[in-house]
Amino acid sequence: MHLTRISQLLLTLAAFALGAAHLAADVVETKNGAKLVGKITKITGGTITLATDYAGEIAIKQSEVTSLTTDEAVAVRLANGTRLEGRVSPSAGTLQVAGKDGAVSTPIAQVAALWAAGAEDPQIVAARRHWTIETSTDITGRQGNTESTGIGAGFVARLVSPHDVLKFYGSYDYATTTSATGVKTKSADATKGGIDYQSFYSEKFGWFIRSELGKDSVAGIDLRSTTDAGASFRLIKTASQSLVGRLGAGYRFESYPVGPNNNGAVAAGGLSYSYTLNKYASLVTDLRYLPALKDFADYRFIHESAIEVPLAADFWKLRLGVANDYNSRPPGGRENLDTTYYTRLLLKWK
Repeated sequence: MHLTRISQLLLTLAAFALGAAHLAADVVETKNGAKLVGKITKITGGTITLATDYAGEIAIKQSEVTSLTTDEAVAVRLANGTRLEGRVSPSAGTLQVAGKDGAVSTPIAQVAALWAAGAEDPQIVAARRHWTIETSTDITGRQGNTESTGIGAGFVARLVSPHDVLKFYGSYDYATTTSATGVKTKSADATKGGIDYQSFYSEKFGWFIRSELGKDSVAGIDLRSTTDAGASFRLIKTASQSLVGRLGAGYRFESYPVGPNNNGAVAAGGLSYSYTLNKYASLVTDLRYLPALKDFADYRFIHESAIEVPLAADFWKLRLGVANDYNSRPPGGRENLDTTYYTRLLLKWK
């Protein structure tokens, strides 16, 4: 009899512990009456992220939420900039954040951000400049002046903040072509490197400056130097899309093994577009147009488009793309257009 009572007591305690564990969770209630239970990991950009055991992470529109409850203290930033830490609970149609110094009530719409207690405000983290570094290895195919396959390597280093980007980049492309008789010739040997800085002084308007050096022994260019600067315009800026236009002027210099050099002032126009399809794929496109100011029929048009897919680890990505370089007046009677198709393995880290 005594053992039976002990067993009943243990079962009761176990049931109580399970019930307590079930109750120890955050709750989000919506306008349509749904009650979602899980862990609120963040609120940002009008979206509440709720981590659940039954459906993974759920994104909920903040405008559709009527009440929030957290089972432990969180950090909250209001629309007026006030930062609070404490447990969140509903209170007469508003939210109440109960901290060490008392409780503060606020409408849900006034919550600009929420994150883990004790952690740094994501707004401060995002505003801080940080480096991103990308190295790449290519497998290429080319049509135009040459038809060949080859390899390439490159890097891009960016110092990034929400308002400006400083970019250093460089690449090397090498390829050979084997004829039907087995004769192997060099069909690509190109190097380029440059620096690009872009800064926005408002939400839509900014400026840029860029300088690039390169050489291409197969295309007959001993040295190519282009420096340009001008205005930048944010035409689209959303969570998934970005479109930036550029318009300016600069100077181009090209020297060749045979014949006179080509140099002079140029206009500089461009578009950079990126679109995140989902967490599995994104698209990027870059366009540059560099006509000579003294003769707009003498120009270069540079294009690159690619799709980028993440691999098993977050810092490994695969990029499939095509690049075109059109020169309206190529040296030595060469073809106007060089087209490169590539498969690029990217290693990115911050």
